[in-house]
This record gives sequence, structure tokens and C-alpha cells, in this order.
Amino acid sequence: MRGRSLTDEVLKRLGDERLAKIAVVLGVDQPAARRIVQDSVTPIATALADDAHRNRTEATRVAGAINEAMPVSGGAATGGTRRGSALAGIKGGILALVIRRVAGPAARRIAKKTGIPVRVAVTLAEMLLPVVIGVLAKRLKARSAGKGVGAFDVSGAIATEAAVPQRPSRHGLAGLVDRVVAAVRR
Repeated sequence: MRGRSLTDEVLKRLGDERLAKIAVVLGVDQPAARRIVQDSVTPIATALADDAHRNRTEATRVAGAINEAMPVSGGAATGGTRRGSALAGIKGGILALVIRRVAGPAARRIAKKTGIPVRVAVTLAEMLLPVVIGVLAKRLKARSAGKGVGAFDVSGAIATEAAVPQRPSRHGLAGLVDRVVAAVRR
């Protein structure tokens, strides 16, 4: 999984058809849409990691969404399981809840980085979030030998896979627990 960046995997999973739909939504040609998507993956992953870092409840939700998006068998659910509109196939589980919560903060980051209007960035974030979560799920499943990801380490796992800076470590008892768990993993 390390050979290809998160952005490259997201673009591959999107494919030309969905990239063309994104271009229409953005009102640009396909190469420009590709560049905007490339610039949007990191802000989306950062928003996911920040949401997971907010508190234990949010970390549990983000971990649940990633585990819900994990492929059931080796490669059976990989390329293009969610075709069509942005939230097609997401019937309302934890994944849909996380997408709704993270779309706003991700859109603000996307708008700041790319210069597109926030209202357009919200639509883009809603289209890309299921794909980014799916790719993260696939990568984290490979990294954790298929066991899934826990709420405790989901923020760090996302930051590692997306190559974004991790949030500052916690202080007090929570920080002590973080350091002990990190030492045990080594």
C-alpha cells in the first residue's frame, strides 16, 4: 500500500466517469477537476483526523465509519462499489453520519486551499468523502491485518496514511495512556 499515495488511490478509485461528473459540478474541464481533487484529498483526511481527535465519541464514530467501509473480502469490494451520486449506497449508517459531520470542515479547508466557493466545496467534499474513507479503510485493513481500526488510534492512523501532521499529544492521564500504548506497539 505504501507505493502509491492516498491521492493517487483516490483518483484511481474515482475513475474517469466520476471525475467527469466532478468536473461538471465544478464547472471546469477534466484536467482542472483532477488538480482540484488532488488538492482536496489532504484537507478531507485532515478534517477526518481532526474529527476523530476531538473526543472519544467522535473517534468511535470515525473508526466505525472506516470499519463499515472496509472491504469484506480480500479484493471483492475494491474498485467502484459506490457509483453514482455522492452518497449513493450509503443508506444511513455511521458512515453517512460521519460524512455529514466532516463535510463542512473539509469544505472550508478545500475552499481555502483551492479557491473554489464554499458551497461548491461542500458538494465536492460530499462526493469525495466516501471515496477517501473507502481508500483509508482499504489501507488500514492491510496495515492492521484485516482487524479493523480502533477508536483509540484512528486519528493517528488517518494522519499516517494521509501524510498529514498529527495533532499535539494529550497531557495528563490521557497523554500517559497514549504514550504507554505507543510503547507497547513498538
